[in-house]
Amino acid sequence: MTLVRAFTPTAKLGQFSASLRRLFHLSPRQAEFSTRGFTAKNSNKRQALEAAGQAFIGGYNSALAATDLSDILEHIAGAAPTLRGFHSEGAAMGVAIADAMSLRHPQLPAYIAATERDFTYLAHVGAGWALARTPWRRAAILAPLDPVHRWLAYDGLGFHDAYFSQPRIATGWRRITDGYAARAYDQGIGRAIWFVAGGDVEPAARIIAALPPPRHSDLWSGVGLAMAYAGPASDGDLRAALTAAGAHAAAFAQGVAFACEARARAQFIPANTDNAAHAVWHSDAGVVARLVRDRRGRLPETDGAVPRYEMWRRDVANASQQPAPGMRTA
Repeated sequence: MTLVRAFTPTAKLGQFSASLRRLFHLSPRQAEFSTRGFTAKNSNKRQALEAAGQAFIGGYNSALAATDLSDILEHIAGAAPTLRGFHSEGAAMGVAIADAMSLRHPQLPAYIAATERDFTYLAHVGAGWALARTPWRRAAILAPLDPVHRWLAYDGLGFHDAYFSQPRIATGWRRITDGYAARAYDQGIGRAIWFVAGGDVEPAARIIAALPPPRHSDLWSGVGLAMAYAGPASDGDLRAALTAAGAHAAAFAQGVAFACEARARAQFIPANTDNAAHAVWHSDAGVVARLVRDRRGRLPETDGAVPRYEMWRRDVANASQQPAPGMRTA
């Protein structure tokens, strides 16, 4: 895969001092369950989820060390295909942090443009992680984002907070409460819950049940996305999650579908994502991804009372109840 050749433009990133790199550097150990205080019954699941976190950190650190945008893109291209999205997500955070802590011209817009074809969703989520670490840069971070995908930045912020400060999430610590950003934030918390629960549906469901019911739909959507994108999730896990989601099963299915589209856009669909598509949508991940893209193409040109991102999510969730041509029912 000639990732760097496909990405344009490249740009000089300017000087980010060694002292600042040391200050903001993240150790791969930050992704270990023993560090985070997460528990997992299944060692294979723990290792897979730790690898995802370490890939994120690898992309983040590569962005801090880079002197040219092509350095970051080469780092992503050199990663294992199943982990490239996590590297690109971390790199977006690193570029935004370096922008905030140096005098260089902001390079996040160039990175967002360079990753638009393969990793637009992951890059938008990664930019949201930077909102957690450099909140004074909120306007600058949000400015170059796609007007529909920009809500993913709040998803990234929610994931960051739940991943690094999970015990405080139940108290509502730092939760955004205004407007649609509050819902996107909860979608990110839902994704993080899959990691916090060690890839186990039962504790994930308990965590969600302990939070206020109006938030459950967005939380289950996030769990669905994480199970299908990061995995690993067996058919039994997915069936159990659909049952536990109950009235929010369509939101869970929407999260699975968005994971399929994110994987398909990067031109690599791992077995765990395809398995999730079959278990939840009864179809191939590629077919589900095309449905998601089709619904994206039907959105109006501007937001109305309901943000287009939420309209997109609703359309996909509704489609899970009424399978489109090319999908078979259970």
